[in-house]
Amino acid sequence: MEKNNLSSDAYQWTYERYIKGDPEIQEFLREVQIKADLSGQIYSISNKLRMSREDLAELSGLTSEAIEDLEESDYDGSWEDAIERINRAFQLWFASVILPAARMSPEEFSIKAVGA
Repeated sequence: MEKNNLSSDAYQWTYERYIKGDPEIQEFLREVQIKADLSGQIYSISNKLRMSREDLAELSGLTSEAIEDLEESDYDGSWEDAIERINRAFQLWFASVILPAARMSPEEFSIKAVGA
């Protein structure tokens, strides 16, 4: 069975017809791609660090709605400022939560029977 190239063919046709040779559209699409990449990184890193949107919002000084918008590439504010704040929040979370937890022994996070 032959592989279906419909999506790549449709993309190529759209590019040739509407995008190629139009610097404004090319720049717009480049910015959209950058924001999509940043959004994916925010979501991925916060997931790996087990951070909720509320945790990230609190440490970054942004609202949880802003974090959601950033994760969905739908943020209207300054992306540069937001990314700087989020990077600081990730570093703070790692230093104050992840590293201390990694240094704990199993006995330190085990519940002991009381009054036995």
